[in-house]
This record gives sequence, structure tokens and C-alpha cells, in this order.
Amino acid sequence: MAEAAGQEAAVKAEAAAGTSTAAATAAAAAGAEAAEPTVQLTIFRGGQVLDVPLVLGKEDGMGTDRLVHWCGAQLQASHRAVRELGWLPDAHGVYISRWHHGSPSHRYGLYALHWILEVNGTATPDIDTFLNVVRRLKDGDFVRVKVCHLETTQPKVLTLKLDLNYWPTWELRLDAKTCAWTRHLLPQITSQ
Repeated sequence: MAEAAGQEAAVKAEAAAGTSTAAATAAAAAGAEAAEPTVQLTIFRGGQVLDVPLVLGKEDGMGTDRLVHWCGAQLQASHRAVRELGWLPDAHGVYISRWHHGSPSHRYGLYALHWILEVNGTATPDIDTFLNVVRRLKDGDFVRVKVCHLETTQPKVLTLKLDLNYWPTWELRLDAKTCAWTRHLLPQITSQ
């Protein structure tokens, strides 16, 4: 256990020192921002003792607090286990954690373990931006979705046909005070 903690500290120190792009990306994805508190970390690297700043990330212990279902795919911000793998795409977008059989996601290959990077050429760095883009789409529209796979890290573009009648867009939100989930449909914007 102590060895794992030591390895984690070394990875975070590399991220702070700028020696590991993957670790730096993971630290950034964990919520590291310039305004967050930092601590000084003393590490031994390359035969030298170095003092490096380490930006503290935000982890509240609650885990996922928001899910969006779109075209039969379950979307969320990259959860902690994914962020800890050490690699996230630039502006990592919206993570697909699950898909449902028979849905447009299933039919057109929009599977779990992908990040949605763009919808119809518009970048989707977070769920709110993603929802602003897709809520203007109508039932039956064809949508170009640029995705990046977790394991291969290769981007690809898929085309889906929306079926909002049977697969409407809806959201689950966790109330941190009551620990209750609420579900509501997200209306489409019909005027453009």
C-alpha cells in the first residue's frame, strides 16, 4: 500500500515537474487548476534531490454526480478510475461509460470507453457544451461524432441517425445532501 502511494506521489511529482505528459494530463483532468492550492514535494530523481510544486486536485469522494443519456449512450465526465490511467485526450470531452442494445449508439458503433470530442465539428470539452450542441438537433437528423478510444487513443468519426422518439436525451443528477438521484428529460430546441 505504501509502495503504491509512493508511486502515485512520483507520478504526481513528474506531472508537477513537467516530465511526464501523460501524468500532467491526468493531473489536469483531476481538476488541477492554477487557482488551486499547491504543496511542495521533495523527490529524488536522477541522483538529485528536487523540490517541486504539486497542484492538489479536487476529489470529494462522491464520484459521479451527473449522467446524461443520449442516443442510448451513457455519458459523464471522466470518472476517477479513467483519469488515474494516466492518459486523457486534449480537451478530453465527454466520456461514454455505457451503451444500450438496440439504441442508435449500438447500431452506429458509439460504444463505451470512448470520449466524444466533437459533434458536427463543434468541440465538446464538457457535458454542458455537449448538451448545448445536441439539443439543437432534431429527430431523424444525421450527426457526425468525433470520438477517441480509451485503449487505442486513435480518433475516428462516426455518423449516427437520431431516434429521439425512442431514445430521448435525459439526465440524472445526484443531490449531494440527500444522496437521491433525479431524472429529467432534456427538451430539444426546435427553432434555430
